Amino acid sequence: MSLARRAARAALAASFISGGIDQIRNPQPKAAPASPIAKPIADRVPQLPNDPESLVKLDGAIKVVGGLGLIVGPFARPAALLLAGSLVPTTLAGHRFWQTNDPEQRVSDRVEFFKNVSLLGGLLITALDTGGRPSVPWLANKAAHGAAEAVEDAAGTVGSGVSSATGALTGAATAVGGAVAGGAGKVSRRSRRKAAKASKRADALKAVAAVQAARTAKAAAKATKDSAKKARRNRADSDVSGRVARAKGAALSAGTAAKDAAANAGVAAKETALAAKEKVGA
Repeated sequence: MSLARRAARAALAASFISGGIDQIRNPQPKAAPASPIAKPIADRVPQLPNDPESLVKLDGAIKVVGGLGLIVGPFARPAALLLAGSLVPTTLAGHRFWQTNDPEQRVSDRVEFFKNVSLLGGLLITALDTGGRPSVPWLANKAAHGAAEAVEDAAGTVGSGVSSATGALTGAATAVGGAVAGGAGKVSRRSRRKAAKASKRADALKAVAAVQAARTAKAAAKATKDSAKKARRNRADSDVSGRVARAKGAALSAGTAAKDAAANAGVAAKETALAAKEKVGA
């Protein structure tokens, strides 16, 4: 902050600092004029005291703190707003010249009233002073213009891009349509070729199946004949075996009978020989 700005703010703060100290030390003279507005202010802001003297002392403390903040650079603008806010009720409470009947008092109150109005104007100027730096409204306006220009440029770019994309899409759609048509023709020809090949393969498979069916039928007929021959052979073999078994049985029976007859004959011969010996001996 420049020296001229610091000096101007110090001069503006001097009146508030001196007046605030006087209000804190001697609040009685200003308590009576503050009585009409003390209660309404306390009703609207419950945190504030409704006692006129306490309200005057609080106003004096605000003036001292705001005046000191007005001199210090980083807090000058908030302090100016604080002092401007406290100056309005003070002026309305202590300098109502339109209600004063005494001519001399009316003149004095009028002078003090407009002096406070002038101080209010100086405080507002101080609150809006940025010390040569761009203000918030100016920055906001510039940012808004910049954003608008950026949006216009972006809109133009997007419009050009959309036009180019539209042309590209149109060309691509045409190319795709031609490719699809050509592909459809190729697919149709390929389909016909595949169908013809499939028909030939089906015919060949039918012929192979017929040959295999004929071979299977021949094999089945041959197997049937072989089975009949085997059955006949088995029956013949079983007949021969039966005959052989019966012959063997008859031979065994005949042999047994011969043996028995031979034995009987031997016994009879022995008995005859014995009888003959007995007769000879006699």
